[in-house]
Amino acid sequence: MTRRILVSALFIVSLFAFSGCSGAGPDAGLLSYTSKIPTEKINTELLKVTPIKRRSTFGSFAITRAAIHPAANDNRVALVTQFGLTTFEIPEGVDGTLAASCGLRYDPETKQIFLTDIRPGAIQFGNTSLSKYVSKSTRKAIGSIVSKVFGDIPIHQMDSSFTAKFVKKVAVYKGDIVIVYGL
Repeated sequence: MTRRILVSALFIVSLFAFSGCSGAGPDAGLLSYTSKIPTEKINTELLKVTPIKRRSTFGSFAITRAAIHPAANDNRVALVTQFGLTTFEIPEGVDGTLAASCGLRYDPETKQIFLTDIRPGAIQFGNTSLSKYVSKSTRKAIGSIVSKVFGDIPIHQMDSSFTAKFVKKVAVYKGDIVIVYGL
């Protein structure tokens, strides 16, 4: 039994050592390997969970579409959401977009990747003349709802439970979402 464990450990070490790194990446070392997750794959998954509807004290809010894009900051991604908002201020409703800057978090228990540290940014409304009718507290509430909703939704599920055991880190590197595997 001990020999089998030793052979398995040597195989895993040699796999990482001789496969080398798949190129540059965060913490890419001798015993680590990196792989990229295409943003198109994540955006396809996000399409499956939208629309998302929420009611609040200010009115109804529906996220109709969401997408991840590389951000200007090297270690974050940009989340762009399209939404519909109906309030007592605008009973006929208005469409808009919200951009947010996000970090990434890997949960080893569920083997899923989540957005974290979601920082809402600019909110734009389809018709900019309507933005003056939306109160500052409503704008803040929109950012809070988007942060809460997307902080709880996994954006990627690891395929293999074997490789998921070796995930050291999930990061953004030069606009790509990178998984760093290692011992």
